[in-house]
Amino acid sequence: MSNVRDYMIRTMNSVTPDDSIRKAIILMYRSEQSVLPVVNHQNLFVGTIYSNNILKNIIPESFGFLDSSRLFYEVNEAVENLKYVKDEKVEKYMARNRDAVKEDSDMKKLADIMLNNKESVLFVTNDNGFLRGFIERSNLLHYLLDETESKTAAEE
Repeated sequence: MSNVRDYMIRTMNSVTPDDSIRKAIILMYRSEQSVLPVVNHQNLFVGTIYSNNILKNIIPESFGFLDSSRLFYEVNEAVENLKYVKDEKVEKYMARNRDAVKEDSDMKKLADIMLNNKESVLFVTNDNGFLRGFIERSNLLHYLLDETESKTAAEE
């Protein structure tokens, strides 16, 4: 049986609820991630901050589809709005108590969770709720490839 621990990524950035949105944006950019785990000062997983949550609060009008004739105006207004949002705390924009998977969970269970949800990243905790890493759909694909190859080898 393969566990999440066997496929998860252990190196990652995180923020605390007291960190600024500015710090979260910089970490997202540097780590090439659009979502970060939020942990308390003991590294206990407490939530998630998504780039979309920040964007929804700085882009005026409807989020997502921007009319090309208004794009310049919308971008300028977003820049202006970010001046006020960047110093606010992550706590204001984070999603609390997002589901995390346990590091000793079976990869088959993870496959079910990922395929039935829109989450492309799940954070991994130990039994006490402390952040240990994260797992993406690419890690799920690697697991599925390993399963395929081990079954093929067993049949030969």
